[in-house]
Amino acid sequence: MSKIFFLRIIYRNAVSLHKITSIVESVKGAKIKHLNFISKGREFVGVIAFEASQLIDFEQIYNMIRGNTDISEVEQITDASFC
Repeated sequence: MSKIFFLRIIYRNAVSLHKITSIVESVKGAKIKHLNFISKGREFVGVIAFEASQLIDFEQIYNMIRGNTDISEVEQITDASFC
């Protein structure tokens, strides 16, 4: 059974959103459900919602996104009202 996870991400304007989405899609079985990013000056701020079948898949995606030095902040959120 799949579960939907939410991450709040802040990244520099110079970074392509494609890099973030390709990280999520590189994990087998993970699917992006919702993207909501807006430009705030020199940064983009937003939420990505994705479906993963296991918690370990979420942790792998979270760690891969955090490992990208162009990303300022990544945090898990549990309240879907941010979308």
